[in-house]
Amino acid sequence: MNNNQPQSRPNRGAPKTNPTRTYSQTKRPSRKTKAEIARRIFIAKCIIVFCFIFILGGGVFLLSRSGLFKKSSKTERTMLSSLTSQTEATPSSSAEETSDTTPEITESQGSLAGYTVILDPGHSGEDTGCGWPLLSSEIEEKDITLKIVNAMEEDLTSRGAKVYVTRRTDDTVGIYYRMAEVHLICMDIAKERGELPFSEEKEQDLRQKCEKIKQINEWQKFSKEGMGFMAGFGTSDDLKLLMDMEAKMTDVVFVSIHINSTGDESEYEIKHGAAVHFSTDEYNASPSHDEGGEPRHDPYYGRNNELNSQFAQMLYDHYVQYFPDMVSYSAQQAHLPSAFAVIREQALVGVLFEVGFITNEHDRAFFKDDAKLKESAIPLDDAIEEYFLSLKDKQAAS
Repeated sequence: MNNNQPQSRPNRGAPKTNPTRTYSQTKRPSRKTKAEIARRIFIAKCIIVFCFIFILGGGVFLLSRSGLFKKSSKTERTMLSSLTSQTEATPSSSAEETSDTTPEITESQGSLAGYTVILDPGHSGEDTGCGWPLLSSEIEEKDITLKIVNAMEEDLTSRGAKVYVTRRTDDTVGIYYRMAEVHLICMDIAKERGELPFSEEKEQDLRQKCEKIKQINEWQKFSKEGMGFMAGFGTSDDLKLLMDMEAKMTDVVFVSIHINSTGDESEYEIKHGAAVHFSTDEYNASPSHDEGGEPRHDPYYGRNNELNSQFAQMLYDHYVQYFPDMVSYSAQQAHLPSAFAVIREQALVGVLFEVGFITNEHDRAFFKDDAKLKESAIPLDDAIEEYFLSLKDKQAAS
């Protein structure tokens, strides 16, 4: 052997393979490796499930603490179902019906919760009321009064009052139709309170008579049938039953909205501003104010005369304070007793409110401004609220 001959070296770049072993055999994990992987996957799944349960449980706990899943009381459910209806909360023996949020519910009902207002937009349909110009009216009383009443209803409802309206459309509705409707509303209220002062048979009799008056619905000629039991001077036995019931409802008020006018052209620029009419026993009992004619009945003595006067003054004061340019041209005419049928033929605390004179240029501009008509609701409703709260204070003091 020649020692100078170079020896062969192994090829270091060649792979070291076992020709007897396949490729698949070299990559297959052992049974021990498989078990380890499965164990780790199981542990990861358990951790994920535990975290999910922990997060979900914590969320439910926080929501339950916030009161989201509390059962609302009967009163709360009723108030949520209707914004315009008023439901008195009744005590419940069940703990489920008792809620610690009752004071908040009372506040959400508003300052006038538990009180009722009946609104009467003067005139309607063929009975347009006063208008301007006199012979070819561009604006009419019936439209102005409805706009004001609609705004009042919206505002009073937002304050929590229960509101009734004698008309919502331009259909012709006569004066005694309105009065029959007021009597029906008052019977509904008294019956709901369990305070009807007469038998069920008499109630049905009076309801039928009121419905007949509404069906006849006279507005131009007041016949005995069209006026029903309200016909004639004084108060019939049927009317007295209703008025005695209504006189006790001092937490219900009646407000009829109207527009004034004068037929004397020389007075167009003189007569302007608001006026409030209210009813008193003495005024209506005077023969000089007999607007009913036959049959003749004894005068009624049972109205809340003092409350009527106070309520009228509150309405006038609030209104002219809010609209100083609507102060009446005459202090004597601003607040006065009257015998208009809408305040004479029922015994609720109530008024007939004349917003201004359509024959006066300044007042007429006010009536043409829809924004001001809507704004009129604010001082009028403030006065209604003042009346009810003052009544509440008197009751608390007594």
